Amino acid sequence: MKKKFIIAVVSTIILITGLCILTFNPFLVNKTDIPAHYIEAIENQAKGFYSKTVPLVPVFVTIDFIESQKAYYTIHYFPIGTVGMSYTETDGYNIEKPLTGL
Repeated sequence: MKKKFIIAVVSTIILITGLCILTFNPFLVNKTDIPAHYIEAIENQAKGFYSKTVPLVPVFVTIDFIESQKAYYTIHYFPIGTVGMSYTETDGYNIEKPLTGL
């Protein structure tokens, strides 16, 4: 019984630590054909919780495609949820698809 409790506590600590790290460093996927300054802007925007009232943690960001200087990407949150976003240098960030999956 004591061994199971210790395993549960250690697993919980590892999960919380991993989520804290991901909150400020989500993984970026499919970034090969995107300019470096776009990648930097998307990484900066995707950091942190979704909101104060809905504490979702960004796990990874997938770059969907780039079309006429506009990058479309999806932020995947833990435990469940995604947000479709776009970024341009002139307009900044736009929500293309609001939070879904909850």
